[in-house]
Amino acid sequence: MPGSDDSAAENASVALVEKRDDLEKRLKRIQQSRRKIAEEVLDLYQKGEIESEESSFFSGLAGDYEELGVFAIYDDDIGAAQTAFTEAATYYQRSSDKDPIPLHSARQRMQGMYAALLAGEEATLVDLAESMQRLAAEEDCDPSDEWADRYFLAWCLAGAVLGTVDEAALMGLEAVNDEKLSPHAAYGQAILSIARGVCEEDPAAIESGIESMLAFHEQDMQQDNVVEQVMSVQATALLILARAAGYRPAVSSEFIPIDLVEASADAIEP
Repeated sequence: MPGSDDSAAENASVALVEKRDDLEKRLKRIQQSRRKIAEEVLDLYQKGEIESEESSFFSGLAGDYEELGVFAIYDDDIGAAQTAFTEAATYYQRSSDKDPIPLHSARQRMQGMYAALLAGEEATLVDLAESMQRLAAEEDCDPSDEWADRYFLAWCLAGAVLGTVDEAALMGLEAVNDEKLSPHAAYGQAILSIARGVCEEDPAAIESGIESMLAFHEQDMQQDNVVEQVMSVQATALLILARAAGYRPAVSSEFIPIDLVEASADAIEP
């Protein structure tokens, strides 16, 4: 019946608008809260009223600024997003420097590299990648170790950033990833494909890596996490890395803000 079809379409359209309005309200509420917390904590720290030098303090600040960057993307403010991601990269770097467990710090280095790519901050990106390679040279890690996942992921990503991927990093990540189940196996496969693609100058592998990271995001995304519904931090960062290296992967997604990709990739020299 034509009337029933029209009514169903109209109801679906109304539901979509309501969902979008609800998402925007939740985003604005969280955005205001994150900005207030980050600014107040940073102000107290700079005044000496917070004396914490713990790694978790700086990683918490980094996470707040990363979310503020995502909120700016939702507002179509690329400049504000890059500024927030720059702050995130800086605090991830400080967090890694303060971490008392060297292997544990690999995670902050990896998150910092993602944030630096999103910000188009080449100097910070290279510093973080080089620091991860130094860590790998100084600290051995077996694939069965507690921190092996973050260690080999960050080592491979650092190699992709610098264009010097160590075979030991690839073998270690392969061993770790073999033990993973979906969707987390897709995350490891994404980094493996990107690292191999850069090492072997293989555009298809690079494109496959970005697609794997998108698959991970879509499978792992929580419906009540409004930040994850705006963009995939990791997939966007990997596409920026590929573009900055001179590749043009044919990847598009609602979770990848192409304006940010173009602005940040242009700021990083191949």
